[in-house]
Formats: sequence, C-alpha cells, structure tokens
Amino acid sequence: MIPTNIRYLVLCVALAACGDKAPSTAKFSEALPNLPLPPDASLIGRSGGPDALQITVRTAARPDVVAAYYRGVFKKGGWQLVNDAKDAEGATVLFAQQKGPPLWVRIHADPEGRGTLVELSGAVLSRTDSAGAKPTF
Repeated sequence: MIPTNIRYLVLCVALAACGDKAPSTAKFSEALPNLPLPPDASLIGRSGGPDALQITVRTAARPDVVAAYYRGVFKKGGWQLVNDAKDAEGATVLFAQQKGPPLWVRIHADPEGRGTLVELSGAVLSRTDSAGAKPTF
C-alpha cells in the first residue's frame, strides 16, 4: 500500500511541475529601457530569463563602424563607457552604465558574411539598484 501512495505522490508532483505556466522573461522596459540600436538594424533573435534579456541585431555596417557608433553613443545622454575590450574571438565588447540598467554590447562580423551582428544584453535591476546603488559585477 505504501508504494502505491509514493507513486501517487510522485505523479502529483510531476503533474504540478508540468503545469501550463510559461517561464517568465524580462520585459524590454525593465532590462533594456534605453536601447540604442545601430543604423538600419534588423532583429535576428531574442533570449533571456526573468533577470536578463539579450537581443541580437544585424546591420550592413562594418564592425569597426558599429563600434565607433556605440562609443559615440556612450559619450552622451547620461551613459558612461565602463569597459571597451576585445574578447578571445576578436569581437569588440563594450560595457556601459547609465541611470538604470547597465548594457553589454558585443560586436562582431556576421559569420555568413552579411554585415555585423550586435548582441545587446541588459539586466533587470532590483528596487535598491534602481534607487541609486550601482550594480556589482
């Protein structure tokens, strides 16, 4: 009798875990409220979770032109360019902060030869972070 109760309990837990509730993803307005897009960008993809969001766009401009565009954007409008580096694959990676969520930008040539891919990632700040505390990374 006890094994039957255990099977029933396991079945109930499994059904509860498989409910219709979809996983939540961060809202654009919370993770990427001031999203600067490169000229003539087209959306390629979107991914994320409850605390972060990433979008990928493609532009016909060369990677160096796109990087210069973002460096210019991050010199005004309340932005502060915190880090400007190249990653192991040669992509330009920028990290910028402003009043609100930080922004990570990764710029690299499209492997299919169709311009430049730009990955823009933002994080949802907690209420204490948005009240003036700087996020720690």
